[in-house]
Amino acid sequence: MRAGARLRLRPRQLEILTLLALEPEGYAPERLRASLYGDRPVTASTFKAEISHLRRALGGTVATRRYALTAPVSCDAVDVLRALRRGDTGTALRLYRGPLLPRSQAPGIEEWRTCLEVAVREAVLTSDRPEHALRYGERAPYDTEVHRHALRLLDAGDARRAIATGRLASTA
Repeated sequence: MRAGARLRLRPRQLEILTLLALEPEGYAPERLRASLYGDRPVTASTFKAEISHLRRALGGTVATRRYALTAPVSCDAVDVLRALRRGDTGTALRLYRGPLLPRSQAPGIEEWRTCLEVAVREAVLTSDRPEHALRYGERAPYDTEVHRHALRLLDAGDARRAIATGRLASTA
């Protein structure tokens, strides 16, 4: 949102915005280009046009030379990582909605997607709260390690054991 209005961004612009939000120090142009396109042949003018369109959509809040955001932007992925750094797994799980831009094939997004997924999963597996494993298990129905972790944490008489046991059985 910008000035209370929802922004309509094309997928490439959303990828750029996400990368800039995740790396507040910004990107050198060559690195951002590689993070977006990898080895695909893309002209410098196409790349610059994408940046220019995003800059215009954001009211000029993308710095030049070293691409970085010059105004705060709310980003779910940033908020999840911030919660994890604070050790707040519950908030991270509440904010985590699944893979980051799942349709994106931009190398930088794929890297951040993996980083985010691994960080959330590791926080769940190190948590001693069964609700964390149960909640994450809803999003990762085939992750047997998460379901076993939930079972280890649940008391024998806890009704939620049936849920975790059922999920574990369905992965076998």
